[in-house]
Amino acid sequence: MIDCFIFDFDGTLVHSAPAYLESFRHSIRLHTGVEVSDEEFKKFWHMNLTPEDILKYYGEEMLEEMLVSFDEYYYDNHEHHVNAYEGIAELLEQLRAQGVILGLVSLKPGRAGVKELASTGLGKYFRSTVWGDEVAQVKPHPEGLLRVLKELKVAPINALVIGDSAADILMGQAAQVRTAAALWGLPHTEKLLATAPDFVIDSPAELIKLL
Repeated sequence: MIDCFIFDFDGTLVHSAPAYLESFRHSIRLHTGVEVSDEEFKKFWHMNLTPEDILKYYGEEMLEEMLVSFDEYYYDNHEHHVNAYEGIAELLEQLRAQGVILGLVSLKPGRAGVKELASTGLGKYFRSTVWGDEVAQVKPHPEGLLRVLKELKVAPINALVIGDSAADILMGQAAQVRTAAALWGLPHTEKLLATAPDFVIDSPAELIKLL
């Protein structure tokens, strides 16, 4: 029986691409004068690249200054550009009402994640969260997932990982936890489905059927 849902954050619970896009645009415009379009930014979204990797593409010789500008703009403004996907709050409320234990494992630094959980109103639902800067090895390594399972005292067989990236599915598989591919955000569908998740979910509401 599945009685614990462990979610990814960006692209699964919240639409956060605009926060990153505006921060990259600001830094790149400030230091190079180049305007980055939505379409150009999308090519980076599912490549598991760091801000350093992306900014280097636009000006390696100015990378240090660009990173400073990116960080300053992002941390000053990010929560204004992050919103929960439609149906997520209702899903989490229903899961909590049914006694489902909720956890979260994200690549995002805790400094940003905690603030965004608060600004979206989702923080109250999660009993355990692990952020990218709280582990030695990030997804697809299962370190963060195993920590959440330990904190929640949940056996892998009773848990489900829900995420929009191949790294989420591979993380779950490495910990022998069942997995669900979330297709309601902006997933790289072909790469995601190639990992052979146990379930493929088109909308948040469908997750209730897995209980």
